[in-house]
Amino acid sequence: MMSPTTAAAATATAAAFLSAAPASSSSTHRRRSRRAAISASLSSEEPLLIRAARGEDGLPRPPAWMMRQAGRYMASYQALSKRHPSFRERSETTDLIVEITLQPWHAFAPDGVILFSDILTPLPAIGVPFDISESKGPVIQSPVRTEEQVRELVPIDLDKLQFVGESLKILRSEVTPIHLRA
Repeated sequence: MMSPTTAAAATATAAAFLSAAPASSSSTHRRRSRRAAISASLSSEEPLLIRAARGEDGLPRPPAWMMRQAGRYMASYQALSKRHPSFRERSETTDLIVEITLQPWHAFAPDGVILFSDILTPLPAIGVPFDISESKGPVIQSPVRTEEQVRELVPIDLDKLQFVGESLKILRSEVTPIHLRA
């Protein structure tokens, strides 16, 4: 059984991704039908994605969400990227993280969101500076290659990662159905 803290974290992570469809008259009908199914699945005590993750039987349908990368094709993401060309800025600024994470949620109404972030985000908090070059990708100024370099890493400075918790808190309130909010 999940602890309340784990369940809360899973709910926050899960509560936002689902009904992608191009804008045509038949797709509009599919999208409305999909939204009705979403509403029905949210009428229970917990989001469909959480219920599926717990292995609950008898769900009305499988949950759906999107990989974070799937949103890159969206015009709204591309426009935001032009206004904020630094990937680090986009992935380390609370307002931008929330906006980018919610773009697919607003467009497609999926069952869960995936936080817009990067796997390298914690590196500066342990003393490993990096940047992301548009042409090269991630560039770590001082790669950690030896056991000695591992020993030189500093304990994680969580103050340097506050934007992660702040973003999750905002996203949880944005994607949690009103009747489930505490």
